[in-house]
Order: sequence, then C-alpha cells, then structure tokens
Amino acid sequence: MSFSAWKMSKKWKIYQKTTLLSAIAFITSCNNTSQNSYDLTKFGASYTGRQFIPQSMPTVATSYIAKSGQIINQQDFLTQLDNVRHYSTRLANQYAVTYGKITSWLAAGGRLQELTRYGVQLNQMRGQDGYQNVMMTGYFVPIIEARTTPQGEFRYPIYAIPQGNKKYSRSEIYQGALNGRGLELAYSNSLLDNFLMEVQGSGFVHIGDGNLRHFAYGDKNGYSYTSIGRLLVEAGEIEKEKMSVQAIRQWAERNPNKLQGLLERNQSFVYFRPDATFDVKGSAGVPLVALASVASDRNIVPSGSVLLVEMPLIDHNGNWRGRHELRLMVALDVGGAVKGQHFDIYQGIGEKAGHQAGLMKHFGRVWVLN
Repeated sequence: MSFSAWKMSKKWKIYQKTTLLSAIAFITSCNNTSQNSYDLTKFGASYTGRQFIPQSMPTVATSYIAKSGQIINQQDFLTQLDNVRHYSTRLANQYAVTYGKITSWLAAGGRLQELTRYGVQLNQMRGQDGYQNVMMTGYFVPIIEARTTPQGEFRYPIYAIPQGNKKYSRSEIYQGALNGRGLELAYSNSLLDNFLMEVQGSGFVHIGDGNLRHFAYGDKNGYSYTSIGRLLVEAGEIEKEKMSVQAIRQWAERNPNKLQGLLERNQSFVYFRPDATFDVKGSAGVPLVALASVASDRNIVPSGSVLLVEMPLIDHNGNWRGRHELRLMVALDVGGAVKGQHFDIYQGIGEKAGHQAGLMKHFGRVWVLN
C-alpha cells in the first residue's frame, strides 16, 4: 500500500505497540525522587475537595462519578471493543458482562449519572499522590524516513533479530558488531529517530516513492534500560520540568557530536521484524484505536479493563489548557515504565501524534468500570 493510500484508509485509526518503554521513560525516571518539586496543578492535578486515599488502596469503590460532561469518543470506544471481540476470545469472554453493560448504557445515551443503573460498578484510582491525580503520558507509532540500502545520509541501520545467544550492547552494535550478517531491514537518516522508534516499540518506515513499511517489535538485546532523559537532567542539560521528547530532540540538534555517546549509555537495544499488516497491536494482541486504549500496570489494571478517563487537554507547547475531557478506554498494552498509578495513552501514528505524546506528562482522574 502506498503512503497516500494508507493515510486515506480506515486503518489510520488503528495502530500498534508492543510497549517496551514509552516516552514517559524519559520523564518519570526524572521525577522519581520528588514529584512535588514543581506545581503539579499546572499539569492538571487538583486537590480541592479531595480526600486522601492510602497507598494500600489502589482503587476505591464509589457510587457516582464526581464529574459532569459527556463521553466524547463513544464510537471509537465501541470500535475498540469490537477489536477486542475479534482478536481476543479470552478477553472478550472474561469481560463480556462488563462490555455488555457499558454498551447498553451508551446506547441509552451514556449519561454519567445513569451508569450505576446499568449495574456498572465504579472504582476510582487513588492517584500517585493519594488525591486521585493519576499520571497520564502518551505514546505513538512514528513514521521515519529510510532506504533499503545505505546511501548518502541514510546510513543508520534498523536491525532484525540476530540468531544465537550472544548479547550485544548498544555501543557494540553501534561499533559494527552486527555488520555483514544481513540483518539490516533499512537505513534511516537519524540515529535518534531509530532510538525513539525502539522506545515506542514499533514504527512505520517510509522508504521513498510513497512506499510505507511496518516494522513491529522483534526482541530486546537483554540489557536493562537507562533513561537518557534522566541523564540529561542530572547533567544539567535540560530542566526537569521542561523534559520531553521535543526537548531531547532540541538538545541533539545543538549537540550532534554528543548524541551517540549519550545513547550508548543506554545499553538496551530493540530489534524489529517486518509486519505486512497495518493493524498494529498492543501486548494483548488487539489492534489499538487512538485515544481509546492505554498501556497499564497489569498488577493494578489488568488487560481488557474498561476505564473512564478524565484526560487533560494540552496545547501545542505542552501547557495544560485548564480543562479535561471524558473518554472511555480499554487497557490493552503494557510498558516497562508504566507502573502503579500511571497510564500511557495511545495517541496514534505519525508526527502530530508524536508531538502530543512527547509533551504529555499530565494528571487526571480515572475510574475502572466493572
């Protein structure tokens, strides 16, 4: 399929990621020591009228939603449920009753005050601070420029999975440990783009002449992940409050000779595999719908769970616009950096989705619906 045809197809809403680490890997690891070092209310958090919930209670049953407004993504959510039913019999059977109740509620108008009339049980997340402020970040599937052979600026390989048990570190791979083994799937013109595609776990590669290829997650090299965002903050290169994927890109543009050295400090490396489909899936094996699916910590929110999300709205610069919108989402993915009271919201594909994902490190409330 050509790039232009793909953009016009219905599949533009369905994306994938077998999440390894999301863009939050750049951010949350920078905030582990003290989340209160800056004003979280600037990022959508609220404390007015809230009661503290102890850490021993990750969710609390409630009889109503303390929020007014309408669900703005009913059709996308129903499409996501259809994907679950078609691709995961296990999850569809496990959550059949819940999906049925919520579908009936939506068909009757989806008014928040009527949720419990349909037998839906409400469990509110405690939030990272106990005041129901749940961390929300974003991830996406990138589109990067590449060629099938090295030529000019296109000299940075994207690798398939090597055979054998030997572990190669990122620095060894950059120094040519995999050269001459026929593992090069394509060559991009940006070492950083390759790295960010690894972070997202998959991506689309535009190889010229309108041709688009999908590279899905293949495997890891076995080394642990080190956040380059944390390294930059610790070195005083980027202020913690301003950390984002965009900030990392800007730093790389100013310091091209330091980029490879920075990336090599993260020894983890991701290999890819070609995927002929454009239906990209999360860890649950279900195609994802943008802004209707999340990566979650399955110890708290298992795959297949339905969430009512008070999603913070941000502007082009990542500033919270002072309001949230209500969306229904399904937990269908996981992430190495997605732990506890934190959801990584799937934003979509391409530059616009990537910009939004790279800036999102905000807060809102979440209710688990059963």
